[in-house]
Order: sequence, then C-alpha cells, then structure tokens
Amino acid sequence: MSKNIIIFILIVAVIILGGVLVFSNIQNNSSNTTQNNFGPQPRILVSEEEWDFGKVIQGEKPTHIFIVKNGGEGDLIIDGLKESCPCIEASISTALIKPGKSAELKVSYDTTDYLGKDEKHVHIYSNDPQVPDARINLYVEIEVPQIPNLIPNLIPNLQD
Repeated sequence: MSKNIIIFILIVAVIILGGVLVFSNIQNNSSNTTQNNFGPQPRILVSEEEWDFGKVIQGEKPTHIFIVKNGGEGDLIIDGLKESCPCIEASISTALIKPGKSAELKVSYDTTDYLGKDEKHVHIYSNDPQVPDARINLYVEIEVPQIPNLIPNLIPNLQD
C-alpha cells in the first residue's frame, strides 16, 4: 500500500469518528431540552402515598381527601388523574398549584360490587420532572351487610 492511501484512510476514519461524536452530542442536548430542566421546577408532594379505608359494609362509598402540595419553585400542573377501576372516583380542586400552595384530591371508593379485601390505586400525572406519575395505593375490606334476624319478633312467645 502506498503512503497516500494510508493517510487517506486515516483522514476518513477521523472524519467518521468526529461525525459520530458530534451527532451523539446533538442527540444528548436535544433530549435534555425536552425535559425542560432549566429554571424553577415544581415538586409534587402528596399527604399520603397509601390509604386504608378499613372495614366497610358493601355498598358504602368511603371518601378520603388527600392534600397535593407543590414543594418546588415552579408552577405544578396536574395533567390528569387515572383511577385503576371504575369503582374509584377522584377529583382535584385545581389543576394549577403555585409554589408552596396545595390542592385537595378527593377520592371515593364505591364498594357496591366488591367483597373481601381489595386494593386499587390512583395516578396523579403532573409536570414534576422527578415524579411525573405519583401513585396512591388504596386498601379496603368490604363486608357483607348484616340482615337483622326478625323471626323471633314475628313468632309470639309460646311459653306463657
């Protein structure tokens, strides 16, 4: 091989390697800017990460109010709520939570079609770059309603 061919191959290799490094750096920078890590950031804080409604009678709809607070320096935007079951109903008092402020998240559990121990959850989607999907676990133990025994009251006392 001639000396000129070896030099040409080395130059091409350096150009290709340089192109790969430049392209790689462009990809890394573009992914960082889409996360918007610049400026003040919001931080979602939820009063409880799980809640146990305890023992309830089938058909009851126990409710709990969670506090969702913005512990960051930027506006916290609640993008949506997702319940794991149609038996769960969740609503938040405001979708925009300013720094240091909070909102009420009301969660109800319709136990009409369930019995025994059950677990469900609610997702809170927000613009918090660290926790974009905050999850709350919900627990309940659903008991059969007790039917009073009316038979002794219907039959007269025969021992008199």
